[in-house]
Amino acid sequence: MLFKKKKSLPRIVPGTERTEDTRPFFIPCISKLEDKETMKKKFVSPIFGMSVKDEIVVPNDRKYYGDIDKKYDAFRKKKKLTKEEAKKRYGSSYYEFLTVNNEDMSRIHKRDLSADELLNKKEEAEAEAPEVPQEIIQAASNVEIDDFFAKAREFEANKSSADEMEEAVLSDIEEAKKNDKLDADRFAPIDEEEDILFRAPGKDEDDKEVTPVFSDEFEYREYDPEIMKKPERPAIDKEERQPSHGYGGYRLPSIALLKRGKAKEEAEPEWVKENIDVINQTLLSFDIDGEVSSYTKGPTVTRYEISLGAGVPTKRITAISDNIQMNLSAMSLRIEAPIPGKNTVGIEVPNQVRESVFFGDVIDHPQFLQSDDPLLIAVGLDIDAKPVYTSIEQMPHGLVAGSTQSGKSVCIASIIASLLFRNRPDEVRLMLIDPKKVDLQQFAGIPHLVTPIIDELKLAVEALKWAVQEMERRYETLKKFRVVNVKDYYSRRSDDPEFEVMPRIVIIVEEASDLLLSGGNDVEEQILKLTQKSRAVGIHLLLATQRPSADILKGSIKANIPTRFAFRVPSSVDSSVVLDATGAEKLLGKGDMLLSENGIIRRLQGAYLSPEEIESITDFITDQVMPEYLFTHESLVEAAKTDASQAELDELFGEVARYVVSEDKCSLNKITQEFGVGFNRATQIVNTLELYGIVSSNAGTKPREVLIGYERLEEILDELVRK
Repeated sequence: MLFKKKKSLPRIVPGTERTEDTRPFFIPCISKLEDKETMKKKFVSPIFGMSVKDEIVVPNDRKYYGDIDKKYDAFRKKKKLTKEEAKKRYGSSYYEFLTVNNEDMSRIHKRDLSADELLNKKEEAEAEAPEVPQEIIQAASNVEIDDFFAKAREFEANKSSADEMEEAVLSDIEEAKKNDKLDADRFAPIDEEEDILFRAPGKDEDDKEVTPVFSDEFEYREYDPEIMKKPERPAIDKEERQPSHGYGGYRLPSIALLKRGKAKEEAEPEWVKENIDVINQTLLSFDIDGEVSSYTKGPTVTRYEISLGAGVPTKRITAISDNIQMNLSAMSLRIEAPIPGKNTVGIEVPNQVRESVFFGDVIDHPQFLQSDDPLLIAVGLDIDAKPVYTSIEQMPHGLVAGSTQSGKSVCIASIIASLLFRNRPDEVRLMLIDPKKVDLQQFAGIPHLVTPIIDELKLAVEALKWAVQEMERRYETLKKFRVVNVKDYYSRRSDDPEFEVMPRIVIIVEEASDLLLSGGNDVEEQILKLTQKSRAVGIHLLLATQRPSADILKGSIKANIPTRFAFRVPSSVDSSVVLDATGAEKLLGKGDMLLSENGIIRRLQGAYLSPEEIESITDFITDQVMPEYLFTHESLVEAAKTDASQAELDELFGEVARYVVSEDKCSLNKITQEFGVGFNRATQIVNTLELYGIVSSNAGTKPREVLIGYERLEEILDELVRK
């Protein structure tokens, strides 16, 4: 643009040798004053030393008192005028101050440049400055600033060229000449060859017109869109995206798409020492022979290790856990008695300052990047602040449980992201079942999906049946090649002409409790088959739930899911359902978790993956490859209808159908009460009603809607009778 608004300059603040310490501190009250000399020695003031007074006033250097005009008299280059005179003559109350650039400002603070030297420097620059054409100065008389910048923004939005902008501005100037609306004190021309800051024309102290003087000392940097814009992914034509059967040019996502955390401080915090003293004092008060021998500070909690004397039972520590928590003023406290693999008792206390653990920091590690395991996932950091990884292939199935805001959904997202960072779509396939229709929708459209994300009960049941059928088919393939698992199959038969690409399949079920509760025995049967047999053929199952109740997550299912991710749960009973041990009820939420692998429980801080990062990852992938699903939702619906037609209808189907149509709503509780049937049987009948289009799909806690009337219902029942 031809014209630029004058840039406000930073104030010149005299340097000071004193720094302001904003850290809070307090001086305890002395309740007993009988022995003042003794008591005074316990408290040392940061200002007065041992001479403690009733009140300490800390000077604040940021409060500037006095006349600002006098404060900067040394930097004036013209004689001082009153604010009213200066504003009337020059349009500014502080016209006489020097223009100081960033370099000069730094030199002034370092006392390398005085006011006289700066003034001489400016006068030399002014003497060599070019003259501004008088016609431009005369044209600068009262333009409307809002109109001017509105026009400029319009041109920038339309990406107009510099020539078009210049022509438009000159046109505005000519128009302003006629209307006498250009404000000379607010605008002045900029040389086309060089960006420079200028001082607007005005009058000197003798009321004479002066020529505006350009300053080449101010360092002005024009906005460079090439520098300031965000890094872009390589542009890929949507029509040129690869189909899912060819991945020669496929690129895995880069770590550059992820956020990174700041470097951690290594110094020992003061509160750690205080906690050690409190714990030791508490043990002493209960006559327990033991003391804190070491500690380990993690991102969320610090574990203090207590060495007990000979013959002291560990139960004595657990018995006083409430007392230790009270003395530490801790929100929660967890005790490991003993720590696995050590001869000490661990007391885990929340940190005063919680550190964030970013997913990008966890995966940026040789252990993750150089591993050959395709199903290796990044979990988070342990108490030692070391990254923790686990393999889905070794799990081989997992259970993720936690209440709302505990970090369960973020953990699921980090598991999926770990697989996307390591595998092409022909290496790992995902089946995502999300009855909540919210948590997993961020991954919609990625080519790794077996089928579009499933969010309906009837589709989830059929999808699990497909997984069981795929498992049986793969076993037949392994039997044909005389191998025992997928890994052996790939290593021995990769050159066989009949070799079949057999990608690993990871099935993730959100809100598994709701699915098991609504689907009844049918869903439980499919999940049980998968957990028992699917590991060898490369199919793995991850169940996630907010309600880990024992009547839903039965022992037959849990027995085949040895790996558990436990986040904060409401009670110790829920913790026992997930971990077969207590402790999860004392977690802090927001990613604080217990990981149980083969009976060994470790406390971790889960890695955080933001929605923006997930979007960047999925966009990077979907820009390269089009999804080609193995089956669609429509095929699942047809399969469900076929299963329903082949199966025998419940003898109460007709009566229940007529009942729900007469009531104009479908409630499982009402059906169980009215017909005296169990919950599972009622659920099966309602699912059959849904398949034949009599009632709507499951809507959570709300009753299902009735979709047809009596006439259409009788037609459906007559057709079923004829079959």
